[in-house]
Amino acid sequence: MAIKKTSRPTARPRPKKAAKPAGRVANGRPPAPAKKAVRPSPQTKVAPKKPTPKPAAGERTAPPPVPNAMGLESLHVDYTSLNLEEVRRFYTQQLGFTKFTWDPQWGYLWVQTSNGSSLGFMPPVQGAPPMLPREPNLYFLVADVDEAYRKLQTRGVSFEGPPEDKPWGHRVLITRDPEGRSIWIAQPKRK
Repeated sequence: MAIKKTSRPTARPRPKKAAKPAGRVANGRPPAPAKKAVRPSPQTKVAPKKPTPKPAAGERTAPPPVPNAMGLESLHVDYTSLNLEEVRRFYTQQLGFTKFTWDPQWGYLWVQTSNGSSLGFMPPVQGAPPMLPREPNLYFLVADVDEAYRKLQTRGVSFEGPPEDKPWGHRVLITRDPEGRSIWIAQPKRK
């Protein structure tokens, strides 16, 4: 009897198992692919991004500088004072300006009233012109004049009356410092 040879189909090669990539994590997922660094072309200029700080909740941001012909960055006004101790107490304790400097050697009080303004008070200087009979009013702009009225009354500040709406569009409150300077605290009325 003759043996019949049957041809077996040739076995297909089995694919090799892929080696585990290095860095496989415990959950079985491969690590994220590395990002390629992209180089800008020589013609492209890329400015570095600066993070913009965000104000905290309720914090107001400083307004941009006001353009002017002389490059003014801040305003400082000096006054002659005959009672520096009372003036210092009024501006720093009652009105609550916390950034101030007192120089006892010169008898000079510097009070920062905002990011761009400050006041100075000093005793009369020999040889300087005498005090004017009437100094200008101080006009402070605030966010809420009615709230300022309530807070300052608790600090012992007295006023000529409660806040009033004025024809020029401000709600205004008037007080005086210990030497009689008129201080107007105002809020622009919303339209």
